[in-house]
Amino acid sequence: MRATRTPLTPELSSRWASSAQYRFLDALMSDSRLEYQQIAFHGGTSLHFSWRSPRLSEDLDFLISKHTTELRDIIERAREATAQAFQADDPGFVVDITDKTKNQDRMIAYRLVVSHPAYLGQTMIKVEFWKVDPEYLAHYPVEMRSPIQTGDLVSRISNPVPAAALMTAYCDKLTAFATWPFLKWRDIYDLWWIGTQTDTQLDVSGVVAQFLHNVTAYQTVDRLPPAQALRKFLENDPAELLKKADPDLRLWLPDALWTKLHPHVTAEMVQYVRHALESVANAIENSALDVSLKRVRP
Repeated sequence: MRATRTPLTPELSSRWASSAQYRFLDALMSDSRLEYQQIAFHGGTSLHFSWRSPRLSEDLDFLISKHTTELRDIIERAREATAQAFQADDPGFVVDITDKTKNQDRMIAYRLVVSHPAYLGQTMIKVEFWKVDPEYLAHYPVEMRSPIQTGDLVSRISNPVPAAALMTAYCDKLTAFATWPFLKWRDIYDLWWIGTQTDTQLDVSGVVAQFLHNVTAYQTVDRLPPAQALRKFLENDPAELLKKADPDLRLWLPDALWTKLHPHVTAEMVQYVRHALESVANAIENSALDVSLKRVRP
């Protein structure tokens, strides 16, 4: 008689996903063939793991030098190490990886799936490597971080991770506004969080210079100049943006935090982002570089 399988709850799936992210990241950075100057960990999961942002993320995002060799073999070795780490907790765990790459010249993409025969359902994370020139990475500031995960399945990063510095991540978020044709509330939250909830210094001249570097790896909305691409967000009605926060942002925050933030602080987030984008766009166009981006309350 076949044993009854337990439905995989969202809470358990989230814990599996977090452990898979940590363990894959640790295995990736443990590979001696991958040099620190060849790779940078960035995006929402980097902010969560490396800088303790409370926002969850489903992806592992990396910049990778386009001259990196043996990447697919490195990824398969990381999958094997991730599976072994899960199976050390319970031999029933299965960790599979599928190549989802569509454009070999730009982004290498994988889907990592964690499953267990005792549970109905599975957990999936995306692992993406955006290819850039080594010169681009040389001017993309990172800091070496050593994340530690706590919870039911504990994972420790045994090797330092070259994670986007907070100011670099801030400029990545500006880049997201300039290049994504549709709204992501996660980007609103992240820009606000770095700008108001951390101690990083954000002088406009430095932000403009880094943003103009970061955005060169992507295509702006409608191929607009960077300043004009940033201004596209300002065409959105703030009241309509606020309505989209639930569920667009709520899904990625702990319930207790969401209750504290919405609607008053989420409204402040929209105003902060509008001010930041307009300030950076003005600075690019007018060289008005003496505006503060820190803790703005328009």
